[in-house]
Amino acid sequence: MGKPSSFSNYRTFTPEMNIDHTFRCYYRPLCLYALHYIKEVETVEDIVQDCFVRLMENQSVTNEKAWLYTTVRHACIDRLRMENPFTTDIKPTDMEGALSDDEAMERSLHEAELWTAIDSLPRRCREVFLMSKRDGKRYREIAEELGISEKTVEHQISKALKTLRGKVSDFFYFLCSLA
Repeated sequence: MGKPSSFSNYRTFTPEMNIDHTFRCYYRPLCLYALHYIKEVETVEDIVQDCFVRLMENQSVTNEKAWLYTTVRHACIDRLRMENPFTTDIKPTDMEGALSDDEAMERSLHEAELWTAIDSLPRRCREVFLMSKRDGKRYREIAEELGISEKTVEHQISKALKTLRGKVSDFFYFLCSLA
């Protein structure tokens, strides 16, 4: 089975299907989706892993993507209700406030696409790019920290942006999500 071109591929789950492939396709997007509910990475990873275990145990799933997102959503809501039983309106959020579940799912797919593309950058290029865009460091700070010239930093960031522009389907969303 070839590598999927998009995380949004629809597939029907059968017991013969390779759970490793399903895990590789959906683990990152599901973790990013869960982070819209719960802000602790370790808790999110535990929830998503538990949902994959439940998927392996459940032989009647016909749409694994929908089942996984629904199960992760319910697990996040259950966790939040355990922590604060008086909360009545639990919705996914981001920096702009509340989102719909569909919006959170769509964003998680874009975010996963983005991070997969960033992971595919050469090591030094990825390091420089993340120091600039994620960490908000200036070119001079990056150059000093890595012992390279500011021109090299500028070149590496330019190279990363050019590469990512070709790999990330919604480049505008990509730029906003790193800010």
